[in-house]
Amino acid sequence: MTIDTALKAKYPTDVCDALLEAYKEIERSFSLQKWKVTELDAGHFVEASRRLIEQELFGTHVPIGKSLPNFNDAELRRYENATGDESLRMLIPRILKSIYNVRNKRGIGHLGTISANEMDSTLILYNVKWVLAEFVRLTTGANPNATQHMIDAIVERRVGVLWKHEGITRILEERMQAKDQILVLLFDSSPLAEADLQRVIEYKHTANFRKILRRLHISRYIDWTSGGQAFITPKGAAAAEAVILKYRPE
Repeated sequence: MTIDTALKAKYPTDVCDALLEAYKEIERSFSLQKWKVTELDAGHFVEASRRLIEQELFGTHVPIGKSLPNFNDAELRRYENATGDESLRMLIPRILKSIYNVRNKRGIGHLGTISANEMDSTLILYNVKWVLAEFVRLTTGANPNATQHMIDAIVERRVGVLWKHEGITRILEERMQAKDQILVLLFDSSPLAEADLQRVIEYKHTANFRKILRRLHISRYIDWTSGGQAFITPKGAAAAEAVILKYRPE
């Protein structure tokens, strides 16, 4: 079961799509250190989440395209006084309110004395992860570890130089250097095992392949342990995006 199918079995399709798309954009923007975009997308996540809460607690919700009531203390009390799970009545709404306040009060949605920054974006990212995990937990009954795996699986990078088919992954640009191929693959899905990276790239000599990984590790584009997994860093994600743009068809 995927998060998409689990949520849509219970909640309106358009609201689920908006929720998951906002989450993916937050993840992607954060990985590229685009703090302002991360925090702006959080507003869409909050709006979609409030509609799911309304649907669950009240049996109906404000349609997308129409304005929600002001997100104030009275609205929090309305949720709290409803009948339903404590997470939906109290915990999730209060976390959403904190996300909403950061987005609106820190120079993101409006001019302010504090500009978008990594600290605020980190708070937002991990709060939206928790909220999404709670929605999934309440919908599926899955344990926290299984829920986290489901959340990780929904972040799908839009990488035009990759081709995937029935378990096969290939870089379509034959001119791309091995180091750039590694970055693109990890940008699409991180972490990946060293052996899987070598197999996809079809690099024959393991010793030389590890030298490339070591250089990327030293330059802090990836984090890698010999024989283990490779993780892309924010610096590596930005470099991968530049590579993808370089080879993007006109």
